Amino acid sequence: MAISSQSSFAAQTLALDPQGLQSLRRTARNDAEAGARAVAKQFEALFLQQMLKSMRQANQGLGEESSSAMGMFRSMQDQQFAQLTTVKGGLGLADAIVRQISVQRDPSLLTRPPVRKTAVLPEAVNAATSVTPAAKPAASTAGAAEDFLGKLAGAAEVAAKGLGLSPKLVLAHAALESGWGKKSIKAADGSDSHNLFGIKAGKDWTGKTVDVPTTEFVDGKMQKRVEKFRVYASYSDAFGDYASLLKRRFGDALGLGSDSASFGKALQAGGYATDPHYANKIARVADSVSTRLAAHQSGSSKTA
Repeated sequence: MAISSQSSFAAQTLALDPQGLQSLRRTARNDAEAGARAVAKQFEALFLQQMLKSMRQANQGLGEESSSAMGMFRSMQDQQFAQLTTVKGGLGLADAIVRQISVQRDPSLLTRPPVRKTAVLPEAVNAATSVTPAAKPAASTAGAAEDFLGKLAGAAEVAAKGLGLSPKLVLAHAALESGWGKKSIKAADGSDSHNLFGIKAGKDWTGKTVDVPTTEFVDGKMQKRVEKFRVYASYSDAFGDYASLLKRRFGDALGLGSDSASFGKALQAGGYATDPHYANKIARVADSVSTRLAAHQSGSSKTA
């Protein structure tokens, strides 16, 4: 059964039905987001059912005719009504629950601007994604990435030289960990920590630190934690500490030149990050850095 059909089945079957419960579990395993929404809808349905039950009990006190058979029939009717109401749109409670779950998984959502969703007919999808206004965010992102690379190129070159690596790999690692500088770690007072590489503060660190929510993978499962990260006085200090860390603990990542695949695998194998896809992400970002730098150099040569 496809994930989408599992999610639909889980949302439209009763939570008390063993088959529906198994479907919920399968959906949660295959797609965490779809599973969260299906569970939220079930919770909303149960809440609505309990509300209807309370109303029935209140009406009994006002003389409403009641019997065991009628009670069972009304209970089944209320249960089905609650489920169908939730499937058709519900009371909004399910959406609130999903938002809360999303924030627990990624606390940074609290600081992000709300995303406005616009309904688009299937036949209009291609046209909607190719209109001119949609190109503006891409241009903005490209500009931010170029600024990031230009600002850090010098420090990256110094660090890379002592590591036997191409500056492109060092820049790619910084871009991955900091989201091209857009998700850089902030110090306690809101200032820049200059910690571009997500280096945590262990027992041997005597400098400033800041507590930051982070995502770790434990036994293949994502977990939200709060960890201490190092705070530097400048980007030069950050690159210098990064180089020292690689020399101390990640010897297999040194002397690889521009080999992004081997560099990423060495970092992942050495435990730099718990993300099981970390090596692939390093390689992809390194390709992006190479493309951007090549385009920048090409543009510079044309204007020279």
